[in-house]
Amino acid sequence: MPHRPLRRRFASLCAVLCLLLLSACATPSLTNAWKDPNFAGPPAKRVLVLGISNSDAHRRIFEDAFVQALREHGVDAVPAYPKLPERGEIARDRIQAAVAASGADAVLVTRPIKVEHQVDVSPAPSPMGWYGTGFYGWYGAVWAAQPATVTQYDVLTLESTLWNLGSEHVTWSGTTKSIESDDIARFTARLAKVLIEQMRRDGVL
Repeated sequence: MPHRPLRRRFASLCAVLCLLLLSACATPSLTNAWKDPNFAGPPAKRVLVLGISNSDAHRRIFEDAFVQALREHGVDAVPAYPKLPERGEIARDRIQAAVAASGADAVLVTRPIKVEHQVDVSPAPSPMGWYGTGFYGWYGAVWAAQPATVTQYDVLTLESTLWNLGSEHVTWSGTTKSIESDDIARFTARLAKVLIEQMRRDGVL
């Protein structure tokens, strides 16, 4: 019967629409931002970017992508991983040596603070009775036969902190939320855009 393939197409369409909505939500949103009220400038001129991750590959992609975004916004920046390739917590003297070698006057540290697993269920259409005959009756019956759509995804909360290396005080901090993405470079570019624009407005970059 021709009905079943068409029903599958409608089900696929529902799934695609859900994915498109999730993709739109993948852009990080800034949920909280704080600036040191005593900060009087000047803005950071050279930023050392340090990502906190259990994956060496993800960390390098993140740092490279964020450095590129900062440079595109006119801020000199360098990734930390060439000088600090270690996985896990890094010793204080190693960080101090890397900072001195980088020539940076600020360090931006981004770390995950929470991952929440979400399950969204879009219920199937409620039956509305007899649908009639012909195309219009068939179309109504197709939608009534659709199963519920279940979408699962992880919501990632990140904290990004800008430290002034002269005073060793936090100059700026922001928290973002977004749907976790496997495309680290693209995700980082979106995250960097949100954070850099806010830090520019706050005068710390």
